[in-house]
Amino acid sequence: MVNYENLQNHIVEFLKSNHLWHRAVSIDIEADLRTLDDPEKIILSISTARRVNNRIDIKNFIVEEETPEEEIKIFNEFGSFCEEVRPLVLVGFGNSRFDIPLLLLKMRRLDNLFKQNGIYQSGYWAFRDALTRSYILDVINPVRFAIADYDNTNPKFVSLDFALKHPRFRHLPFKNSKGIVSKVEGDKWEIIHDLWKKDRRKFEQYIEGDVHDTLLLAEDIFKINGE
Repeated sequence: MVNYENLQNHIVEFLKSNHLWHRAVSIDIEADLRTLDDPEKIILSISTARRVNNRIDIKNFIVEEETPEEEIKIFNEFGSFCEEVRPLVLVGFGNSRFDIPLLLLKMRRLDNLFKQNGIYQSGYWAFRDALTRSYILDVINPVRFAIADYDNTNPKFVSLDFALKHPRFRHLPFKNSKGIVSKVEGDKWEIIHDLWKKDRRKFEQYIEGDVHDTLLLAEDIFKINGE
């Protein structure tokens, strides 16, 4: 009987056998969780990572100011990225719970902005394609099952920070930048927001770690060799 795990494995195997893993894109959004209730709030960044020629290529799209104009700018840049890469799979850790729903909410407003004479701009069309037609590979479940197998326990919810520190994945060369935020006391969003305002280098280091390390987790679990 086919289940979600079978489907997931078939899709990953299709990419592997056709040498298309470079079109699997790890994606992460930095935004206030409350943006799901108030889509007018501005997202700070979209970050991506994918495997290209046996190395991980990372791209960051970051607003300079919290304005609608800046947000439109990074969506335009991200659309150009999607037009070039044509993602088939969007990889994330919990992305089905926040990042993808948030992008779908943003898309409702962006649709009118990127339409000219009734036609979407090509980069924005590629973004819409990636968001609405790609397979969403949320590794949060494969990771928790892998950890449960390793520990010989029942699967339970795990955070990305927990997964990166777990012995099951100790052999992977993580950037492990979660500590930039987790070691600071206070509200997580306020810490991230403050980092974006005051230390852009560390902010970039933080967001790059998430997409890089999530991609490594996916590659390890699905036994993907660098292409």
